[in-house]
Amino acid sequence: MAIVRWEPFRDLLSLQERMNRLFEASLSRERLDEPGLLSGDWVPLADVFETPEAFLLEIELPGLHKDDIEVHAEGDALSVRGERHLQEGKPEGFHRMERRFGPFSRTFQFPEDVDPDRVSAEFTDGLLRLEVPKVRPRGSWRARVERAD
Repeated sequence: MAIVRWEPFRDLLSLQERMNRLFEASLSRERLDEPGLLSGDWVPLADVFETPEAFLLEIELPGLHKDDIEVHAEGDALSVRGERHLQEGKPEGFHRMERRFGPFSRTFQFPEDVDPDRVSAEFTDGLLRLEVPKVRPRGSWRARVERAD
């Protein structure tokens, strides 16, 4: 008869890992139902801030190059699309593959129109920073006329 040794710490870690996977799966399903998330193999995380002049976005895109990313702004929306490729030279027998690869697409809807001609982008260390200026108000235009003597 073989003696089986119980290792409660290992069992606890295994349970925690299974619960984490379950929790992540339920969160990702909820996130995919959000408006603004389009279809794709993975969904990059994003933060959106607003200033009086612009909307600022920070999008996590690890493993991508700037040539893998496309940004399009029109009206009150901005779309970011791209694809993360599986690196060449990986061993054939993976033990675990948790990172997602393939195309992605995110669309962000703003409460007011943005100026697509003035969008600026900076991509450093896998973080895409976008400044999306708001359309300047089209108020009345005035000029002061000086009287020539």
